[in-house]
Amino acid sequence: MTYRVQTLFFTLVLMAMMSNIAADQDMAGDPVAIADARAMVENMGGIAIWAQLESVHFVHEWDIVNRVDRYLENEILDLTGPRSWVSMKSEIYDRTRAYSPEHGYWSVTNGEFSRGSEESLANAMERAPYSIYRLARSIANNDSSLLVHFGQIDGIKGPPALEFRDSNNVPHGWILLNARKEPVIWATTQYVYVFGPLARFGNLRVPNWATTSKGLVRYEMVSLTGSAKRPASKLFAPPEGHEN
Repeated sequence: MTYRVQTLFFTLVLMAMMSNIAADQDMAGDPVAIADARAMVENMGGIAIWAQLESVHFVHEWDIVNRVDRYLENEILDLTGPRSWVSMKSEIYDRTRAYSPEHGYWSVTNGEFSRGSEESLANAMERAPYSIYRLARSIANNDSSLLVHFGQIDGIKGPPALEFRDSNNVPHGWILLNARKEPVIWATTQYVYVFGPLARFGNLRVPNWATTSKGLVRYEMVSLTGSAKRPASKLFAPPEGHEN
């Protein structure tokens, strides 16, 4: 190997090493917490898969203690930004709702259109980046806006959870892992969900059920599909005639 070739070779190796070091430094926080977060994403289908996803479409069957019906919920979640479209249907209930920065918060319940309050939109925007699916993608992409530390979930005794903070060091979401680095509790500043075991849906592994409100609200995962394609903006737009 000539001197020039050797120099080029070692320069490329050094550049690759520096690139890997920089990548490792993108997501800030406690190194042990970051390692646990990455282990969680590997258990959920792998960093290579989640890094490429731009949306997920999942179906839940909801069972709420004070309702006579169970309903199926289809949700399409834009993983690249705070956008969500949901349809909820049973024999006696039909509701569609969506939120996005572009189109606000709106719903159509049993044929009646309504705009969500400013508070509803603000709450959706605040919690959206900390959905477990958006967190999985952010972790997989080593998102520099995400700070990962250990913290305690209010009202829950036991080991510390992964705490996810924004760039201003303000906590917005938590995930408690078991010894196998699988998510068992997920919380935002607004909700706390206790998860069932992971189940496989295609290449992804996610909790196959969850409960909240002290077990009074429960869903079962019927299906989940990931996509490397971002949802069209028009999906989140209100029905024609209700744009303003």
